[in-house]
Amino acid sequence: MNNTIKSNFCFVDKNRAILTLEGKDKIGFLQALTTNNIENIPKEDIVYTAILSPQGKYLFDFFVFSLSDNEIFIDIHKSRADAIKKFLEFYKLNSDVIISDRSCQIVISSINVGTYSFADPRAELLGWRCYDFKQELKIHDQGFDTFQITRLKNLVPETGVELLPEKSYILELNFEKIKGVDFKKGCYIGQEVTARMKHKATLKNRLYCGYLQNSPKNTDDRKVYSNDKVVGDLYSIFNNYCLIKIKNDFKDAELAVFGEPVTLLN
Repeated sequence: MNNTIKSNFCFVDKNRAILTLEGKDKIGFLQALTTNNIENIPKEDIVYTAILSPQGKYLFDFFVFSLSDNEIFIDIHKSRADAIKKFLEFYKLNSDVIISDRSCQIVISSINVGTYSFADPRAELLGWRCYDFKQELKIHDQGFDTFQITRLKNLVPETGVELLPEKSYILELNFEKIKGVDFKKGCYIGQEVTARMKHKATLKNRLYCGYLQNSPKNTDDRKVYSNDKVVGDLYSIFNNYCLIKIKNDFKDAELAVFGEPVTLLN
């Protein structure tokens, strides 16, 4: 059997970790914590969601999926895996939930490459997430640049870059449009703040994709300027494409980062 994959982009994402939740309370337990609705996860493909602080600030973002009624899987950035395990253990109290690590090769591809493959729910152009638990797929990494530029153009924030624990508000980082929050689900930690930002206030800051005509020479100052005034922050930057969060009042103004003009693409 030839398991070599040919695709527009296809690579192993080594920055991810997989956790499993088992026990009869697993779904109800996680449902009470997450911004998105996972109650029907055994019947659905995959859900992207987050956990917030009581103040409504970002703590964790991850994918949730299920392959059977026995367990649910959490696909999270490795840098946040230990922290979420401690968080879940703290909150589970007497719930019948067992939290474990699971070895898995995670492949990101523009085509469906395996049995346990799910379309990325955040944006169609981000392709498929394949969970190769037996690590049988032979992957020749390619197209990482294409994937990164696609992520930026689709305003998809990244753990530890745009999404900063105890600092970020998810609605300012496009979470509603990338299907990371459900305003119809029941209570979760930080819901009151998030709902108020949605229904009773106008977001003052938003995420935008920008393009720099010239490659910057000095990349130390990661602020966004308009007429020498700081109006936002620069986060991801890749091949002159970038994600910036700026005050809405300046979205039509002349902007600069690293001393270079930046054009908003969205």
